[in-house]
Amino acid sequence: MNTFIRFVQTLDYMRMVVGICIIVDGYPLIFFFRETLKLAPASTTFTAVALAGGLALMVPFTIFRRLYRPNTTTFWLGITFLLLIIFYMFFFNGVPGFEDYDKDMIYFAYILIFLFLLINIPNDIIPVFIPIVVLFTLVSNLGLIYALITDPTWAIGQRATITLNNGDEGSGNPHVFSRNAFIGIIACGIGLFRPQSNVLLKLLCFFAGAVNLAVLVLTQTRSAIVALILAVILFMYFNVRPAQIRTAVRSLVKPVPILIMVVGFMGILYFFQRYYTIYLVLYDYVSGFLVKNLDNVYALLGMKAQGVDYQAVLDDSAANRSVSGIFLRNSLSGDHIHMLVFGYGYKYTYLDVPIIEAFTNHGVLGLLLFGGINGLIFYDAIRIMRTNPNDLSTFLAYFYLLVFVQLFTNGRPNEISFWFPLALMIRFVGVEHLFPAYLSNKPPINKHEEFVVVPTAQST
Repeated sequence: MNTFIRFVQTLDYMRMVVGICIIVDGYPLIFFFRETLKLAPASTTFTAVALAGGLALMVPFTIFRRLYRPNTTTFWLGITFLLLIIFYMFFFNGVPGFEDYDKDMIYFAYILIFLFLLINIPNDIIPVFIPIVVLFTLVSNLGLIYALITDPTWAIGQRATITLNNGDEGSGNPHVFSRNAFIGIIACGIGLFRPQSNVLLKLLCFFAGAVNLAVLVLTQTRSAIVALILAVILFMYFNVRPAQIRTAVRSLVKPVPILIMVVGFMGILYFFQRYYTIYLVLYDYVSGFLVKNLDNVYALLGMKAQGVDYQAVLDDSAANRSVSGIFLRNSLSGDHIHMLVFGYGYKYTYLDVPIIEAFTNHGVLGLLLFGGINGLIFYDAIRIMRTNPNDLSTFLAYFYLLVFVQLFTNGRPNEISFWFPLALMIRFVGVEHLFPAYLSNKPPINKHEEFVVVPTAQST
């Protein structure tokens, strides 16, 4: 009977984690059902209902009766910033004739409801969190691959995304798919390295990780690739010691490992010779990505590329960020520097650099609040990477690297794409010391197994 009760509880925790995944990473599947399967093309109502379904799945049976403590500092910073931008929307709006009050208030309502439900969700979801995320991201990736195969407008070389609103090939949003792939890679890495993972889960993580990496390359999004490079560097720094490297090198310089490496290398060569098209596709994606980014570097330096007759130019995304820097510099050095005290108003200008837009649109207070919450989460994320207290905290610490990179690369400070992940981190990052010992990767020593030193009586 106890086994059956635990099984039902595990299913209940899985239900809540699926709800969290739909809110934080649900857009790839929403776009698949909405656009690829044609259930509701171009319907924002379908998206809203899907997100509401995610919120409904999150509702625990103990709602209102048991609350869990979030990170109180980041919680109040986040609530204050959300109230600030809502106040700006109604009383200091920077867009003449603004008409999207209802739509934006629905977004803010979703954020606040999500945060409230997270405070009601028990910490016991931690053991099932990683396996559910691995499966969820894999299904999302398979949906994208199916959409690309069946989309007659998509061709190899284009960014992997699902075409929205029956538009052209540029109408999709590859960033939601790169985020899904990045999340999947982090979850698969944790699933592979955690000792409690069985063989089947490790095989699933290996396969899903390869699919995630392929999708990340196909989306060609710089922010996710930079975040992945940072994640790998930080993982190596905090988890790999020089002694381990020396031991690994010595173990490789032996007949059997050398034979395995040679056979593996020959197998890769044979695979690419047999399926040469796959090699050409990968080569084109990598070389195109490098050329595109080198052009941006050349353009920023005012240099020429591809010969003396070709002047390098910025792509649209990089050009937006360049304009953002110019706008901020002119605001700081011009006659309107006083405007930055309170900002230019809600959604006054789209800068594609959220941290700068929080400053220019919402003033010094907006910068302090938005920068403060991200600074504290970044500090806790680095500390968690060093200690690895539990699977969920470690996952969120590496996941935050993508959010951190996007602070300087794309998005707006009031978007749900920022605030859904931030709400998740407000709830679970920086409070791991409050979790029960059985959820920790390093449980305390059993008192019955401790040695007690008793001083001997001295002779008089």
